[in-house]
Amino acid sequence: MNARHSARIGRYLLTFALVVVAVAAIYPLLFTVVSSLKTQAGFAEDPLGLPAGITLDNYLEAFRRMNMPRLLLNSLITTVGGLVLSVLAALLVAYAVTKLRFRGRKIVFLLIIVTLTIPSQAIIYPLYQTVLDLGMSGEYQGLILAYAAFGLPLGTYQLAGYFQQVPDELIEAARVDGAGHLTILFRLLAPIATPALAALAIFNFVWMWNDLLLPLVIMGGSDSKTLMVGVSLLSGQYDVSVPLVSAGLIVALLPVLVIYLVFQRQLVSGALAGSGK
Repeated sequence: MNARHSARIGRYLLTFALVVVAVAAIYPLLFTVVSSLKTQAGFAEDPLGLPAGITLDNYLEAFRRMNMPRLLLNSLITTVGGLVLSVLAALLVAYAVTKLRFRGRKIVFLLIIVTLTIPSQAIIYPLYQTVLDLGMSGEYQGLILAYAAFGLPLGTYQLAGYFQQVPDELIEAARVDGAGHLTILFRLLAPIATPALAALAIFNFVWMWNDLLLPLVIMGGSDSKTLMVGVSLLSGQYDVSVPLVSAGLIVALLPVLVIYLVFQRQLVSGALAGSGK
């Protein structure tokens, strides 16, 4: 009885802890949604309460101020471009450091992984200077290359874990059959790493779409600025309309929520499969 009673108490405590964590994670989103439906006066009177009357004026104003179609297009171009380039680069590098025999490959892999510990803020100035020197400031390709560079270490680490599980004998057999490096990579190894590729693609999409620092530094206030930069510009220097900014954030988050809801199984399966390697 004591053991059963203790197990039941443990389950209750675990359930309570999970509920607290879930509420803490969901509350900011609920606060943003509720705030976006309030007027500025209503928010000032009761910031934490429910709206006395629902209004969509904040969404209409956000669309009017931000040129929403253009910002959505900019975010889509840079996010998809950065996503495709980072995943392709990670595939190539992971294959090179796991299946090609060359001197120093372990050191190369270690150096790439070490960059995961470097915060983007620490190298933002040399990154900006490099973009300036390449003449890509305010251009799509500058942000796409930056996304690919920052996404490479995690992608390489995740895919290398899959590639290392593939026996070298299988690679040698494919080479005997006349397969080249690209054939081995894209027809043999990539299908094996499909769960990791799916999880990596979803993670990178969410990060790149929501990122503010890199687009703000590289794009600035140009016509190529992303949606998140446009949302940040909704707040003035001396006044901040929380309902208006909340409406802009909800619009910006909708594509991310849709991607997550549609591909959540792939994300979970990729994470679980990766943890089991």
